[in-house]
Amino acid sequence: MKKILLLIFYIINIYVNPLSGLEIDVTEGKIEPLPIAVVKFNSQDATEEDYSLKINTIISNNLRNTGLFKILSEKSFLQSENEVFLQPLFSDWRLIDANFLISGEIFINNRLLKINFKLWDIYQEKLVVNKNISGISESDWRTSSHIISNIIYENITGEKGYFDTKVVYVAEEGDGAEKSRKLAIMDYDGNNHKILTDGKDLVLTPRFSPDGKNIVFLQYKNNKASVYLMNLKSKNTKILGNYLGMSFAPRFSPNGKKIIFSLTSRGQSNIFIQDLEKNKNFQVTNNKYINTSPYFSPNGKKIVFSSDRAGKQNLYIKKVVNNFKKAERITYGKGNYATPVWSPRGDYIAFTKSYKKKFYIGLIKANGKGERLISEGYLADGPTWSPNGRTLAFYKIVKDQNNQNKSKLFTIDITGNLEKELVTPYQASDPDWGPSIKY
Repeated sequence: MKKILLLIFYIINIYVNPLSGLEIDVTEGKIEPLPIAVVKFNSQDATEEDYSLKINTIISNNLRNTGLFKILSEKSFLQSENEVFLQPLFSDWRLIDANFLISGEIFINNRLLKINFKLWDIYQEKLVVNKNISGISESDWRTSSHIISNIIYENITGEKGYFDTKVVYVAEEGDGAEKSRKLAIMDYDGNNHKILTDGKDLVLTPRFSPDGKNIVFLQYKNNKASVYLMNLKSKNTKILGNYLGMSFAPRFSPNGKKIIFSLTSRGQSNIFIQDLEKNKNFQVTNNKYINTSPYFSPNGKKIVFSSDRAGKQNLYIKKVVNNFKKAERITYGKGNYATPVWSPRGDYIAFTKSYKKKFYIGLIKANGKGERLISEGYLADGPTWSPNGRTLAFYKIVKDQNNQNKSKLFTIDITGNLEKELVTPYQASDPDWGPSIKY
């Protein structure tokens, strides 16, 4: 049993449209946060005021967490929330160096929230956003706060926000042979945490469908590793084909109609694509090497994957619309390259690199140029993109306060700045960042 589990782990592991003159370098360099004022939303009673404070906190945290914004202290404000909602005195806000200002008002009627919020450009002295969100259940105040944050973020940076997203990962409890692994899901900021599986079977590499309604993952069940699908609402789970070998490293296609994965046979692993609608599969690679960790390009026409066909693990790109084309190698540096993930914007491929007992999270362009390493850490692995392609989540092993090794999640900006822990109630590995809600 132990040898089989080690084999499984081995297989898995090898593998600006800005406003007001704001310019954001989205690839490299130091980020200078933009000062922004988030004013408490107007309210009429104690209940509305409580929601106003909570919504203000979520919006402030969302913007601060990007590293692009500096949230100004409320103590520096020269206008009250009532005054600023109608018309800010721009000169007063320039005095405290605010570039943008967020204000709003909130009403509650029959347990439904109505929120009107505004985004002001202080230096251009104009109203950028004036939007109403109504018919919101009180219980959905947090989601509404994330959606408001998305709208603000997009109007300032020109990029899509990602604050209404979720992260699925493997939650780990215990140590050694007693360690259990369960699938877990939470909001991108660590809230609303839920466990999805009971821990009786080993689970690895959970991955979202493009609509966020399903996940695909590896489960070791009945002495065999296979790919399974789960509906997140019903928790119904089914196996993806009853293959003779072990299937692993699954991913959805961009349109959600196919799943790509690796399948073992006689000591080798090759890549296959399963058509979910037609219930058919076809083989993408066919050789004696280990080909794994496949990932679709944003348009679904190519895949990037890891293979040891050149004597060590490297990354390769292959067209899947014409299966007769040869795979193109894109990495030539020292060390082993694994777990590639294509940015939603198509500009970069993130990867894991190991060299001389050190582990890195790196980026490379699809043409093989511009490789750079943005994070280092023991067993750093499992990079996954935020939906806007600006931030990565991953995991690595760190020492806790008792000097014990613990697996934890982290996020980092693609510049290599702003690395911070994504706090979870359990040890965590194998994260996948889900899509934004459509609104």
